Amino acid sequence: MLRWIYPVTCSVCGEAAPQSLCESCMDALPRVPRPLCLYCGAATYGTASEPDCCDACKGGGREFSWARSALALEGETRRLVHDLKYHHASYLAAPLARILHRLWEDTPQLNRGGEWGLVPVPVDAHRRHERGYNQAELLARELALLCGSRVVQPLTRMQSEEEKRSMTRMSARARRQQANKVYALSNTWEEKNASLPSRLVIVDDVYTTGATSRACARILKTLPGVQEVGVLTLARAM
Repeated sequence: MLRWIYPVTCSVCGEAAPQSLCESCMDALPRVPRPLCLYCGAATYGTASEPDCCDACKGGGREFSWARSALALEGETRRLVHDLKYHHASYLAAPLARILHRLWEDTPQLNRGGEWGLVPVPVDAHRRHERGYNQAELLARELALLCGSRVVQPLTRMQSEEEKRSMTRMSARARRQQANKVYALSNTWEEKNASLPSRLVIVDDVYTTGATSRACARILKTLPGVQEVGVLTLARAM
């Protein structure tokens, strides 16, 4: 009855759809161009000085084992991510997680067998209260239903006194410095002494400079039994 009174429509084309994104519009969203850096997942466009590795990753530290992003953060993708993150459009998490699941199935590292734990990037308490949810956690939970994995949350995010603006408006250097300060192992997780799968994948909405993913991966790799940490994001800043 509710579906009849309030029919579900695609958030892009406005046509009736089973979820808030129809198949045609999901397929039309811009993907990250190939070839890709095999480490961070950036589009190399054939300009890297080494095959399969972008110049930014060449010779750099490898906090995570690999990173992949499903979509390029432009056009309709940018609007959808913005709506999910800032306009309370939590209903977008389920169809967007389907796009992440397609990426999961196309990522060889995730299909070697064995269990992966999904670790959503945390938000601080103020932003969670303001938004009503953590968009990365919504994506991770919807993705877990599709791929048969479980969500684990050993991380927390603090808001430092100097952080008065979103990290999305910071320079790359400032993002790295800030990420290293605000992410930490959750006290609640330590108290539980909970076990983790040996392989973890960090789930987030956007990969910008990689500062957040690197900071989180650095912490996760210190946990007992963790052997591999990957990164899966819905979109990537181009």
